[in-house]
Amino acid sequence: MTSRRPATLQLHRATFKVAAVSFWGLATIVMATNYLGSDLQVNYPTEWVVTALACAAGIVCWVLPWAEIPARWVVPVVFGGLAMLTVGVFATGGTHSHLSVLYLVIVVFTASILEFQTAVAVLVSAIVAAALPIAIQGWDSYYVRFLVLLAASMVICAYIPALVRKALRAENQLAERRRLELEDSYLSTIEALAAALDAKDRHTEAHSRETAALARAVGQRLGLPEETLRFLEYSALLHDIGKIGIPGYILNKPGPLDDEETAIIREHPVIGERIVASVPFLARIRPVVRAEHERWDGGGYPDGLSGEQIPIEARIIHACDAFEAMSSDRPYRRARPREWILSEIRVQSGRQFDPKVADALLEVIAAGEVAANGTTASALHEDRRPLVHSWTQHLDAIQQLGAQLATVVSVPEICDTIGRAITTLLPYDQCRIYLLEDDGRTLRPAYFSDTKRAEYEGVTAETLAIQVGEGITGWVAETKQGALVGDTEGHPKAVHIPGTTRANESMLAVPVIFEDRLIGVIVNVKVGINQYTGDHLRLLTILANQAAVAIFNAGLIERLAASARTDPLTGLANRRAFEEALDERLAPDSRESFAILMLDVDGLKQVNDARGHAAGDAVLKRVASVISGDLREADLATRWGGDEFVLLVPGTDSVGAVSLARRIGGTLLNPDDPAGAVSVSIGTAAFPGDGTTAVSLLAAADRSMYVEKRQRVA
Repeated sequence: MTSRRPATLQLHRATFKVAAVSFWGLATIVMATNYLGSDLQVNYPTEWVVTALACAAGIVCWVLPWAEIPARWVVPVVFGGLAMLTVGVFATGGTHSHLSVLYLVIVVFTASILEFQTAVAVLVSAIVAAALPIAIQGWDSYYVRFLVLLAASMVICAYIPALVRKALRAENQLAERRRLELEDSYLSTIEALAAALDAKDRHTEAHSRETAALARAVGQRLGLPEETLRFLEYSALLHDIGKIGIPGYILNKPGPLDDEETAIIREHPVIGERIVASVPFLARIRPVVRAEHERWDGGGYPDGLSGEQIPIEARIIHACDAFEAMSSDRPYRRARPREWILSEIRVQSGRQFDPKVADALLEVIAAGEVAANGTTASALHEDRRPLVHSWTQHLDAIQQLGAQLATVVSVPEICDTIGRAITTLLPYDQCRIYLLEDDGRTLRPAYFSDTKRAEYEGVTAETLAIQVGEGITGWVAETKQGALVGDTEGHPKAVHIPGTTRANESMLAVPVIFEDRLIGVIVNVKVGINQYTGDHLRLLTILANQAAVAIFNAGLIERLAASARTDPLTGLANRRAFEEALDERLAPDSRESFAILMLDVDGLKQVNDARGHAAGDAVLKRVASVISGDLREADLATRWGGDEFVLLVPGTDSVGAVSLARRIGGTLLNPDDPAGAVSVSIGTAAFPGDGTTAVSLLAAADRSMYVEKRQRVA
């Protein structure tokens, strides 16, 4: 919204309080040490003057009402301190002074708070000042040794704090960059909320943006600080957000509102306050949003505030909102002429509007900061202006997507619908929708679309399959947190896809989660560095949330459908599934030969009576396992009921059916199996030789089975 200038080095009041305490403490200690011992070469009058000056400097640092002081203002103070210390050194014996070590204190203090160049200048000055006693009083070998050691110590003590300051500055810059990114995300939230209002009330589309720009211009006229202007703009963007909770028939009513409708619409400032209260960053604008419809004379709503009781931001927005409303067409009237509007603002100054705000608004309009049609010129960044419109379009697309998903019940179709929406709304070179497989570890793409870039030649579903925790996609799945990656090759979790060339690439990856359960991951990639923004990530997250609900519901429906066609004990298909499959095989357009095997477990009742039903269930499970192991993918094994099983074997004649029956029966009779040998009777029937209808085929298989059972008994 507003341009940001790089911050300059600032020293806050706490720094000067520390300096004040240092002045007082050192002055006291120095003066006290001047009286330790006898026959001291101390010029006490000079020392008392220096001490008094140090105490005065401490008082100045402590009491001055400075909120922030530019660091450059401290440099003369530092050199003044050097001069005072040098005077003190000569007043306490020159080469025999005990104060020379304080040069080190000044150097450390300077290197800790000021730039390295300044610290170097102070260091050189301190070394020269400390060497003056030699130059003036003559050679002293003891003092020379002390001076060399002092100079070396000062160099080290200037260099190390400078390194620390450099590291802290880098860390602060990183923190500031993160703060700005966070603020940008909050800003996008604000714009998305404003877009949601525009989608609700088409007659006031862009009204919030225009009011925000005009309010900022008025705030600048009134001399508000930059921080206040920023939140003024946020407040103006959201001043009508509470209208989301107002029925559309009231917002768009072409005539006057009745008393009940007026009472309802006057609730929107309170609703707006509740909405912004859910965003901690916006806590500062809550009273502004609530008070935007208060009048200077106390006749507004919802609280009847008047005069200075109304926040200045609310007074500004109220006037700008009125100007924008009068300048635009509404369902119940046409836009007013410009001169009529200006006259109305003058008349209402001191009544509806704060007189200072009304004057500033008129000055802004007269200065040409408002376009001829009543909309503001360009107080917002150009790269921000189209964003609200795009969010409105996105909201429409998301609403349409929700309607489409309501009619789709299969997971592949849902993935295809979501994928096509993503590739329409977001820039991409590849879009992938991964689903988590039943093993809970493997992510395999269920949807894949690309723009046929050479960088992605050779990419297949198999090469894209990945494990949870592996690569950026697996990392997103593991952490269940979305990721915006400006350079995938430089990301610590990056894994190169086999068969592709290395290229600069940006990525969006968001988890598909339903009730904290991972369903999959949606990935968008585009060639080039930093191709995506936080807005793209937020939009993809919204789409992923829609996908999560739709995929979970579709999976639930599929599981319910599967359970309705599955025998719960053996896991085989049930009788209903078999009958449907048999009807399909007997359809007029599908007359391929097939066989039916009907299997009955011999003596299951005796097993249940002798060893219990758990043992009988184990026998049935073993039979189901053996049958499943001997079947092809196209074959269908069914538990018909009780101890009977039926198999549908496409493309098999009567000879093949008998061969399969013998193989299954022989396997079940294996005495070495831990569950023991199981005796079964199996009958077969082949289409069309043994019948051409379901009834005739099943009857033929049943007769064949009982023939074999009688032979076993005989």
